[in-house]
Amino acid sequence: MIFNTEYYSTLDRGYYNASKGKYVDDPVLKEPITNLTPFEMGSSEADIGGGTPLQKFDAAIRQGSAKVEFTFFGQGKSGGQQHTPESVGKIEREQIREMARLNNAKFSVHATVAINGASGMTREGFSEEARSQTLREINKAIEFAGDASTGGAVVFHTGEWHRPLTDVKGGMFRQYGDEDSRSPVMVVDGRTGEIQAFRKDHKVYEPKFHTATTYEKELGKKIVGVRDKNGNIVEKDDWVDINGNAIKREWLLDQKKSEELFNRVPVWNKDKTNFAVEEHDFTYFEKQAKNLGIAPEVYFMKSQLANQVLQYKGNSLFHGLQYDELKEERDALKKALDYYNSLEVGIPDNEKWRLLVNKFANRSGGFLLPKDVMPSEYLTQSLKQTEDRMRHIHESSASADAMARQALEKMNEVTTLENFGLKKTTKTIAEVGMTAMEVSKKKKDELREAIYVAPESFMPQMYGSHPDEIRTIIESSRKEMAKMLQQKGYGSEEAKDLAKKHIKATIDTGHFNMWRRYFQAKEGESPEKAEKRFEKWYLDETEKLAKDGVIGHVHLTDNFGYDDEHVTPGQGNAPIKEFIQRMEKAGIKDFIVERGGENPHALWETLEQFGSPIYGIGHKMNMSQIRHAHFGYGAPANYIVGAYSPSNEFRLWSEVPLE
Repeated sequence: MIFNTEYYSTLDRGYYNASKGKYVDDPVLKEPITNLTPFEMGSSEADIGGGTPLQKFDAAIRQGSAKVEFTFFGQGKSGGQQHTPESVGKIEREQIREMARLNNAKFSVHATVAINGASGMTREGFSEEARSQTLREINKAIEFAGDASTGGAVVFHTGEWHRPLTDVKGGMFRQYGDEDSRSPVMVVDGRTGEIQAFRKDHKVYEPKFHTATTYEKELGKKIVGVRDKNGNIVEKDDWVDINGNAIKREWLLDQKKSEELFNRVPVWNKDKTNFAVEEHDFTYFEKQAKNLGIAPEVYFMKSQLANQVLQYKGNSLFHGLQYDELKEERDALKKALDYYNSLEVGIPDNEKWRLLVNKFANRSGGFLLPKDVMPSEYLTQSLKQTEDRMRHIHESSASADAMARQALEKMNEVTTLENFGLKKTTKTIAEVGMTAMEVSKKKKDELREAIYVAPESFMPQMYGSHPDEIRTIIESSRKEMAKMLQQKGYGSEEAKDLAKKHIKATIDTGHFNMWRRYFQAKEGESPEKAEKRFEKWYLDETEKLAKDGVIGHVHLTDNFGYDDEHVTPGQGNAPIKEFIQRMEKAGIKDFIVERGGENPHALWETLEQFGSPIYGIGHKMNMSQIRHAHFGYGAPANYIVGAYSPSNEFRLWSEVPLE
């Protein structure tokens, strides 16, 4: 025991040295980490268990919170199990705001956690119906915030679509060993939002087409370097048609020229009496795509659809070749039938035998008669057979042409998930940003700050979680909102300022920490050095977002890098102390401690660990001193009475008796 103050230390943890003004050997705090107070660092109240939003807010205030964020779990119609913004009536909304005013507290909103992205992505692809439902849920939360909150963030999750971690810029992350060669890849039909997927280790076989170099040998004349009939200089790697005219590879990307691809000449294999084919893996398409300056998955899918067009066109051509001949045959048969019908009418019955067609007369044709018949009967049956063959061509060739056109249209509309999905995400966020602006104007006399929408970084496997992605989402959404505002008559600079004011990112420290388990150590790098490098990446990237004005709101949670467990900040391995210091330096002062369900004291433990200051009468203290001291000293008073006195069974581990 150390008795250098007049008090025993709390459970003998250490002691407060008044001359140094700090704790000595305190495992919780040696130096204050932050100047943030409970006015900047609040707590979340999740819609779990019993209690309405008002009751949850009331409980948080009674516990001492000066800032509270309520998270809705319900969506659509609440059904009485979990709340939605619409399930909270006008009176309760007014009571929440009045309670915030009377207690000088802030109240913000987290839209339903059922939102996983603003793009409208579903299992089948991008859906306008799903995007519209997301819009409705966020707008409900904004309108609730206008009636009940004091302004600030309306949070909702990103998680726009799945993408391999190995596709993330920098190559520092990997979900599993051979993800870069085996992961699924998806493309989108730009007209419908339909998703098509394939795996990178999927091999395909394609026709081998002549290039100008190989076709020169086939024709026995010079093609390379010659200007063809269309005015194109034929290059050695160009495909060619049967006359040696160039078919450029980049025409695969040109809707006006793409049909020329189906004039390419396949290589004939004389020995096997078939056309040659080539095996291609994804690396082949990556090389070709790089030359064309497009995404490899787009080149891959365009190539596969081009092969489908070839197949459909070939089927149509095969049947169509006979069509003109059959039309001529049908016309001749109809003319002959008309002639013999008129002839047979004028011949006596006893003379008609002379016109009988012998059943063996048409051996060379496709139709053998079972008996001798009149010419009209024979011609009628022959005409039916010809028309049936024509109808087969109508159905097979016409449908093949239609499928070829459909595949060609699809080929021309193939795009990446990011190109298509980001437009949808951007549009949604810009639209709800407009709602936030309108509600803020309408409720300006009742709000302490403007309402802004705050997309929250989510799981690493989902687009929108990486720092570069959240930056892209926020900046693109602000541009889209500014464009919408300019269309309504706002000036360019005012529109940009309003978009920046009403669209900001939410950064979740726990979500960011889950990148830890996918971070790749360099060759020969120790685990300790890799951990330090990851934490530097974590802190540098989030600091850049803050300094660039992307971040407006922060969720403080912790974990050990595996799952989003909402461990009390400082109790996992996320570099939260350093993160807070950098955020505070960058001017960010809007923090919410998202506690796990098991720890109702998460906010106070966080404030304690980070040394949040508390101003007492005549001097400044911190939360650690309040929670583990008696009026600023390092231990409880020697003499405790009444309700503050512990039971008789209470003993210090040192067995020192209490008076």
